[in-house]
Amino acid sequence: MSVSLGILFALIAGISIAIMAICVRIVTKMGGDSFTAVLVSLFLNVIIIVPIAAIMHYPDYGITLTSLLAFIGAGVAGTLTGRVFYFKGIEKVGASRGDSIKATMPIFATIIAVLVLGESPTLIHLIAIVAVVVGVWIIMWEMLRNKSNDDIIGKTKNLIYPIAAAICFGFEPNFARVGVLEGTPPQVGVSIKVLVALVGFALYFLWKKKLPKISNIIQERGLFKWYIGAGLANTSMMVFYYEAIARAPVTFVAPILQTSPLFVVIMSYLWIQDVERISWRLIVGVLVMIGAAIMITTMA
Repeated sequence: MSVSLGILFALIAGISIAIMAICVRIVTKMGGDSFTAVLVSLFLNVIIIVPIAAIMHYPDYGITLTSLLAFIGAGVAGTLTGRVFYFKGIEKVGASRGDSIKATMPIFATIIAVLVLGESPTLIHLIAIVAVVVGVWIIMWEMLRNKSNDDIIGKTKNLIYPIAAAICFGFEPNFARVGVLEGTPPQVGVSIKVLVALVGFALYFLWKKKLPKISNIIQERGLFKWYIGAGLANTSMMVFYYEAIARAPVTFVAPILQTSPLFVVIMSYLWIQDVERISWRLIVGVLVMIGAAIMITTMA
């Protein structure tokens, strides 16, 4: 039952990722900045998650040195570095393609889980991971067939952003799994990692002397609600993602989380057809990856 609940939470996290991707895509097409979207989402993570975790688990937060270091690693790898690459990828190649390519994350997550955590994926797991790779290859093939010098989505060199995001995100669930196995509550772990990421990102902005003013973000006509939407969706993803990690192995959670491209494609078709080109190849690639997720689910 615990593993099944973990998979359900991972699915909800995947839907949250899709909503976040759509919001970020709308922001960037309206002239907003992906880095500002990262900062807003981190800020919302902190003001929502940290106080709740502090109240729920006071006075014993179950933090050990190992879990502290693990959640710091999760914050640096996923919440900070991975999110920067992910949001930049959405800006450069679009929400549907960027999120789909990022869905190669289970490959890296599984390899790390086997080497570091000693998890043992079955043959079905490995077949499902291959299916994810095939799905991503179809999506990349679709981009190559439709490349255009005037179309930012067609610039295949921009694929480096979602690919880099996938690698960074592959480390995060393994760090998180180490932390929760130490007995640290998932809400506390999320709090640590978002605080680490917010501090790191704020220092980066200060170093570059580009720290945006809150008043300027609020005053950006038409953009503020989408920044907030992306932040709230990301916060939802964080909560359900870590609850999933606490209940199920990485080799189960990571592939299910990557159902997000299906929801991105559906939402893109319904709401942002004017900025997202949805082709049959893209749909086939996403369906292949969803089939892989279903294979994992039936094993729970």
